[in-house]
Amino acid sequence: MEQQVTRDDIAVHTIGEVLDSAREYVQKQVAAFLRRVPDTVASARVKLTAFTRSNAPWPALAQANLTVAWRPIRAQVAATFFPEAGRLLRTRLKEQAARLAHPEAPRPWPGSAGDRPHPDPRTRAGRREIVRRKAYELIRCRPDEAALTMDVMDFDFHLFIDAETGCDSMLSRVGPTGYRLTRLVGMRPPMPPVAVPLTIDVYPVPDLTPEGAMERLEETELPFRFFRDTRTGRGSVLYRRYDGNYALITSAAQ
Repeated sequence: MEQQVTRDDIAVHTIGEVLDSAREYVQKQVAAFLRRVPDTVASARVKLTAFTRSNAPWPALAQANLTVAWRPIRAQVAATFFPEAGRLLRTRLKEQAARLAHPEAPRPWPGSAGDRPHPDPRTRAGRREIVRRKAYELIRCRPDEAALTMDVMDFDFHLFIDAETGCDSMLSRVGPTGYRLTRLVGMRPPMPPVAVPLTIDVYPVPDLTPEGAMERLEETELPFRFFRDTRTGRGSVLYRRYDGNYALITSAAQ
């Protein structure tokens, strides 16, 4: 059995001007959380990003990636200063661990919005671009399982293959219940039992290129867009990054 990671085992990566004292404080907060985790923690990584532009909505962004009970969990928070971000990160990690320990209990909605980082409305060059493309082999699962993954990874959406229909689908943290299911095809609710309260998206998924999806997002204030890629026929998600640009998530070739 692997031993629990300690403070010295927490890998910290910084981007921008992050003071050593701020780095050590966030590391201490994560270490304090780890000491109270009853399950095995196999790894712990922290990334601290400092934004120096005057128009940045939050100067300090903190992200933690852990492996708890052999499952990855992630938390990301934003604040004015890193000490505050470190405290918020510790609180968010406790929420993630609680969700993992009780998968039958959906995450409260609406959640706390004060520490949620929002995309920067502008880029350094003034023109948004797709700067990152990520392709994954989508997991085939039920919406409940997709919701658990989305919650413990602190995502606003999760792209997966719906086990019941075989369709590329997206679960997102929006709507009246906090969990909205969007499938490429079909609007029928999933077969029971379903632990999380679902809203079914009744609007057709648009057929777009990534560039077309970017144009759609440029016209709205939405943080992401689920679409059927006209080149592959598969479900994809284009979303706003925190630096103001875009990132694209697609399904890898099966």
